[in-house]
Amino acid sequence: MIPPSSTSPFLTRVVWWRRLRVRVLIAMVAVATFVSGALFATTYLLRKQSLLEQFQLFVTTIAGTGAVALSGDDLNQIEVNSDYVTPEFQTARQVVDTIRVRNGLSRDELYVLRPLSEDAEFVAEFVVMTHDVPFIGNRYEIREENREAYQAALSGLTPTYTDIYEDEHGTWISGYAPIFDETRRVVALLEADAEIGRYMAALRREVALEAGVTLVALVIAMVPIWFFARRLTVGINLLASAMRRFEDGREDVQLSLGSKDEIAGMAETFNRMAFSVGERLKLLPFVSKFTASAVEKSAYVDDWLEGQEREAAILMTDVRGFTRSSGAFAAKELVRHLNDLLAAQTDVVIRHGGDVDKFMGDAVLAVFMGHPDNLERAVTCGREILSRVQVKVRDWPEGWSLGAAVHHGTVVVGAVGSSARRDFTVIGHTVNQTAHLCAAARPWELLIPMASYQALSAGTQGLFEHEVAVALKHQAEATKVRSHRREALTGTPW
Repeated sequence: MIPPSSTSPFLTRVVWWRRLRVRVLIAMVAVATFVSGALFATTYLLRKQSLLEQFQLFVTTIAGTGAVALSGDDLNQIEVNSDYVTPEFQTARQVVDTIRVRNGLSRDELYVLRPLSEDAEFVAEFVVMTHDVPFIGNRYEIREENREAYQAALSGLTPTYTDIYEDEHGTWISGYAPIFDETRRVVALLEADAEIGRYMAALRREVALEAGVTLVALVIAMVPIWFFARRLTVGINLLASAMRRFEDGREDVQLSLGSKDEIAGMAETFNRMAFSVGERLKLLPFVSKFTASAVEKSAYVDDWLEGQEREAAILMTDVRGFTRSSGAFAAKELVRHLNDLLAAQTDVVIRHGGDVDKFMGDAVLAVFMGHPDNLERAVTCGREILSRVQVKVRDWPEGWSLGAAVHHGTVVVGAVGSSARRDFTVIGHTVNQTAHLCAAARPWELLIPMASYQALSAGTQGLFEHEVAVALKHQAEATKVRSHRREALTGTPW
C-alpha cells in the first residue's frame, strides 16, 4: 500500500474558479442557456416551417386559380411583343392583373411563361405580364432552386411550389400551375412569386426579442441562483474551514449549522468524529512516539506490527532511592517530582534521535533505531542524562540518584498483548541484558558490556576508563563490563 500524501486539500485555499459555489452557478446558467437556446431554435424552426407552408399554399392557390381562368388556345396566339394589342393578350392580361391585385402581389410577382423546346428544358419565354411596357418573347432561365417544381408542374399537370430561396431581389417562394389548351396539352405555366423577406425578418426580430427578454430574465434570475448556490455551499465552506482548523491541531472544533439538510448531517458527523479523535488525542502523551510511528507505518507496510528483527541500541535508567523515600511525600508531590525527572530524560532522548519506549515506574527504557550510529547516540544520551539529572536532584530529597546502562544488538520489535490491550515494544536478549546491567549500576554510573564497548569510537571508549565485574541476574559468575561514572556534581556538561 502506498502511504498517503502529506498535503491535505483542506490546508490549501481553492482558487475561485474551482469553488463549488461558482461551479454550481456556472452549471445552472449553462443548463438554463442550453434549454433556452433549444427552445428558441425549436420555436424558430417551427415558425419558419409554418410560414413556409402558409406561403406555399398561398402561391399554389393563386397559380392554380389563375391557370384555370386562362385559355391555352388564346395564349398560343401571343407570340411577339406586338401582340400586346390583340384581344387575346388583353383578356389574359386582365385576368392576371385581377388575380394580382386581389392577392396583393406586385407586377413582378405574377406572369405567364411558355416553355421553349425540349432542347432548352429550363428556358422559357414571357407570354403575359401586367407591366405597362410588355416584354413578350423575352427569354427567362428557370433558377436552379425552382427547376424541380417547374418540371413537376409541366409533367404532373398539377400546381406545385418551391422551398424558400433567395436572389438579389429578396427571399421568395414560387408556385407554378399548368395552363391547357383544348386538347389538354400544357402550353404555358402561370408563375406566382411571393416575396417573404419581410416576414422572415419579422420572424427573426421576434425570436431575437424573445432571446433578449430571456437573457434579461436569466441575468435577473442569476441573483437568486447565486444566493441559492451560496446557501448550498456555505455549509460546505464552514465544514472545510472546521476541518482545516482540526487538521491544524485544534481539538475543540465543533460546527453548528442552522439548516436541516444533508450538509448539516455531515457537520454533525464531523462533530462526533472531532470529539472522538480529540478524546483519543488526549491519550497521545501516554503513547510513545515509537508506538505511534509503528501504528502509522503499519497502515502501508504489511505485517509491520507482527514482529521484526532490528538492530538497535537500548538505554535504560533507574532512580536509586526512589522507593525508599516515596513514602515521605504526598501523592501529588511524588508524582510531580517523578514527572519532572522523567521529562528531563525524555527531552534528552528525543534530542539525540531516540524514543522512549516506556516508563516503568521510575525507570526509563529508550530505543535508538534506524541510524548508523545508534550506539554512539545512546551512549552520548546516557552521559547527558546523568549530568542533567545530577544537577536537578539538588532540589530533590536527599538520597535520590540515577543508574544507567547501554547495550547494542538484535532486538525484536512488534505489538505484544491481546486484542483489548496491545503495546508496540522491543523484546529480546539485548533488552534483558540492558535491564540487568541497569539494575547493577551504582549511583551516577553508566555501564556498557564489553561487546558494545569495543564497537564504540576511540574517543568514546576513553570515557569508559573503568573495567568492573558485575554479577548479573541468572549468572553464576561476574561479568566484566566497562563503567563511566560521575563522581561529583560539577558545572561541566559531562
